[in-house]
Amino acid sequence: MTKRHMLAGPMAALLMLAACAPQGETEGEEEAAAAAQAPTERPKLAPDDPLTRITCADFLATAEVATTQPADDAALAAQDELANGLTWLHGYLYAKKDGGIEPLSQTWMQATAKRVFEACSAAEKPGETSLFEVAVS
Repeated sequence: MTKRHMLAGPMAALLMLAACAPQGETEGEEEAAAAAQAPTERPKLAPDDPLTRITCADFLATAEVATTQPADDAALAAQDELANGLTWLHGYLYAKKDGGIEPLSQTWMQATAKRVFEACSAAEKPGETSLFEVAVS
């Protein structure tokens, strides 16, 4: 996906995360579950890892699919892809910063998705802007 796709606004990227939210759990229960599954080793990411080649254009296109038709199979798959990516990012940052970030929660995922969406939308060349660099900055 190399074309730049624009959403109606950054809140649209958050809609797909709401669909992925566990039902019936409180934020405290989410944080306790996240703490119980905290990574124990520092992550190692090679410079040629495929994750470093994902671009803002890829993220924006996936976010657009995720928000177009929430009940559609393609939209649900895109929502899962974004939620899995945010979960992986949290684990990476948690280990890299020795636990120095807030626990994984719906709030953290929404704030991070919004920050990444805004940065990618503002990128001059989203097809050349690394999503990994935007997400970890």
